[in-house]
Amino acid sequence: MAPLPVEPPVSARPEPPAPVAPGAMAPPPVEPPVSARPEPPAPAAPGPMTPAPVEISVSARPEPPVSVSVGPSVPVSMEPPVSETPAPAVPSTPVEPSSTPAALDAPAPSEPREAPTRRRRAILDVAAAPPVTAAHPEVVLGIDLGTSQARVAVHHQGSLQLIPIGESQALSSLVAADEAGQLLVGAAARTEAERSPRHAVHGLRRFLGLRARSPLVRTLGGPLPFSIVAGPRGDASLELHGRSLLLPELAARLLRELKSAASAFLRHEASRAVLCVPAHFDDRQRAAMREAGTLAGLDVLRILNAPSAAALAFGHGRVLARKRILVVELGGGGLDVSVVQLTGDDLEVITTGGDPTVGGMDFDARIAEALASEREAQGIPRPEHPSDWLPLLTAAEAAKVALSEREEVSLPLPGGPAPFSLNRERLESLTTELVQRITLVVRQVLESSALTPQGLDEVLLLGGQGRSPLVRRRLEESLGVPVRADVEATHSAALGAALLGQGLLDAAAGKPGATVSEVLSVPIGVAERGGTLRRVLERNTRLPAEKTLVIPVTPGPLTLALFQGPSPVAAENEYLGTLAFTLERPGEAEVHFSLSQDGTLSLAATLPGVKRHAVTLAADMPEDAELEAVIARSPLEGEPEARPGGLLSGLRKLFGRR
Repeated sequence: MAPLPVEPPVSARPEPPAPVAPGAMAPPPVEPPVSARPEPPAPAAPGPMTPAPVEISVSARPEPPVSVSVGPSVPVSMEPPVSETPAPAVPSTPVEPSSTPAALDAPAPSEPREAPTRRRRAILDVAAAPPVTAAHPEVVLGIDLGTSQARVAVHHQGSLQLIPIGESQALSSLVAADEAGQLLVGAAARTEAERSPRHAVHGLRRFLGLRARSPLVRTLGGPLPFSIVAGPRGDASLELHGRSLLLPELAARLLRELKSAASAFLRHEASRAVLCVPAHFDDRQRAAMREAGTLAGLDVLRILNAPSAAALAFGHGRVLARKRILVVELGGGGLDVSVVQLTGDDLEVITTGGDPTVGGMDFDARIAEALASEREAQGIPRPEHPSDWLPLLTAAEAAKVALSEREEVSLPLPGGPAPFSLNRERLESLTTELVQRITLVVRQVLESSALTPQGLDEVLLLGGQGRSPLVRRRLEESLGVPVRADVEATHSAALGAALLGQGLLDAAAGKPGATVSEVLSVPIGVAERGGTLRRVLERNTRLPAEKTLVIPVTPGPLTLALFQGPSPVAAENEYLGTLAFTLERPGEAEVHFSLSQDGTLSLAATLPGVKRHAVTLAADMPEDAELEAVIARSPLEGEPEARPGGLLSGLRKLFGRR
């Protein structure tokens, strides 16, 4: 079949276009433009020509030209616009090379005809786009670094998911060091701990952020899982194979393992996180957890109280409306009690309290003491070094967990010739005093905010130790209301932290998401002369918050010692640090206390003749005599009241009453 003759392109404008300037040439490799005027074209170059198909498009009616934006590096030829949209009724037809110039000179027909388009036009006129790489969805990890187990979760593909750690859903919080000083976690840490118990650390979160001479460290007593020594600034640290390590460094090793597992699960790097802490953690302990996250390569967006995280996970998807929930979190390192109000995924803490000296580790210690006595009766001496207690503490924990489901258990006695039998009745007799303290704290938290058990919609008992049948039974007897036993007691905090992390992403994008409104769980104050504590920020202060302490001053030095804790006696609380100023004028000094949404403390001061400016605590732990001298120089006059003692003192310590 003979090829169709190629007609000249039809101009969309009523007059013919201007001719191309003589000598003008489009940049290579663009072919020379063809004039739309009926002028004789330049003769074709002699010689054969390789046939190449040329697409022809037909314009149904004249239309104004369309402007196309092109990249700056691509030149645009000055030629009439050509429609590149083919009419559906006329298929494209290739033009054979045998078409003669005479055919191009034929007069224009009365109907629109096919206009040739130029090959490689799309390549020349449109800048090549770089390859597009699919962006990974933004995620925030929810991490619960527990006393016994560590877990990580994420809001992924529209749902909350607990991330597997190897073949398990949790990582043991055990850290060990080999002979080369390398820190080990997981199965390698367990193997090293069995081989060399003195080079393993279990339950380190309980001591995170504490000082070696902390009142809490002295109060805990009993067999500790490791020996605590003072670090460079008085912080609690320990030695493994002659290497002194601060606890945030050990916690960071566990967090790195969780971060690595999450990145492998998601198949891309994940570094932002919300970290859970016990509600009773003070400012130094929260700062230590944040430091551990930074050392692990995490961008810590928020520090979240574990009871709040667990309640948030419990309410997710239940469409609750203004439901009041009592959360009793009994973990390995202490007791936290919170009353929260849930509406959908919005949580507001009403009141909180707790006792850091009652936790699963204290139950283990009572059982381990019984095991040591049993071994002593068989002629085996009691452990002398703290780390030598680790096998007994491990056996005690295994027996305790088994007795939460069985009436009796028999286990090998570490180093003993005969197995050790323990039944539930004996376990309850060993730990009944601890259970009584738990029920007392729960009732006191409710009464301190004028709440009653009957005004609650739910009671949740969470944490590993919360699975104890004795604890649940005694709590129900004390409150007179049912206690939920069908809640994920061990990993709900990680899920709640992941849910809040997704809420933070949603808020940044202007979308509604999960929110948490916290309160201060531990009072903050300044030491007065005489050793009492003047509280500046009370327990249950809504966060964020700011308060100013105004002090009449005279020229000279001004020193203030800050403490955080529930005791009315300053030295019985955790020492935060000292503020020291030199005043040149008399007047009033103002110390501004600011708390962030997650309870992080920052300070500023306004002095006579000096504008408000940020100040930093001198956090080095002074010797006892030096600290007593600082307290004696306090500008604040103490109230003339006797120091409380006995049971009343214990209750006042827990709840910050004077």
